Amino acid sequence: MTPEQKQVFVDGFKEMSRSGVTILTWGLVTGIAMAKSTLTLYEALAMSLFVYAGVSQLAALPLIAAGLPVWMILVTSFMVNLRFVIFSLGLQAHFAYLPTWRRVILGYCTADFSYLFFIRRYTTPQTIAEQRANTKHLQMYWLMGMQISNWVLWQIGSITGILFANQIPNSWGLEFAGAIALVAIIVPMLDRDSARWAAVTAGVVAVMAYGMPFRLNIVLAIIAAIVVGMKTDKSPKGMTP
Repeated sequence: MTPEQKQVFVDGFKEMSRSGVTILTWGLVTGIAMAKSTLTLYEALAMSLFVYAGVSQLAALPLIAAGLPVWMILVTSFMVNLRFVIFSLGLQAHFAYLPTWRRVILGYCTADFSYLFFIRRYTTPQTIAEQRANTKHLQMYWLMGMQISNWVLWQIGSITGILFANQIPNSWGLEFAGAIALVAIIVPMLDRDSARWAAVTAGVVAVMAYGMPFRLNIVLAIIAAIVVGMKTDKSPKGMTP
């Protein structure tokens, strides 16, 4: 790693660290939920390290507890994580030139904040000629810095929640605090009409369908948000949001 690459990596790490309280809180909430579910200690730790998808983990826990078939759990997790298909399409234009193994690692480590922060900073992908001439991979190192920061913060929060769930009282209201922190960070990023309409739609659908079992209201909210976002997006064809 060259000094320039190291510097942009550190810059990315610091950028994500500013959202550390939010990431730690959500990790803690998810860790507590896993610890208080039917999972064993080692199963909860494995889910935290390898699944690394908070909403999907929370959606899968009641299905696992109910003893539903594995295929149903996988389908539900896939539906809840549909937004990552959009993330992948957004990042593909920036990193399609990289080897497959690097793109797989970037894909595993990509989370909501790292994608949103990256797209906000690098709004326009490089041309094919620029990508071929790109030997420093500064964009990749900046994204990697954010991803490592996000992963470390999440695992600290999640594993702490798993190990100390019984010592953390419900009266602390961590889930509510985490939701408020997420709103405070995400709302300023809704800088386009299509994003605002998608966010409003997701909120309305999630609340209206709140009584559905197995957190299916989240699945419906995500699908509705994707449809509304695509319908209201007035960007010229071929442009990356």
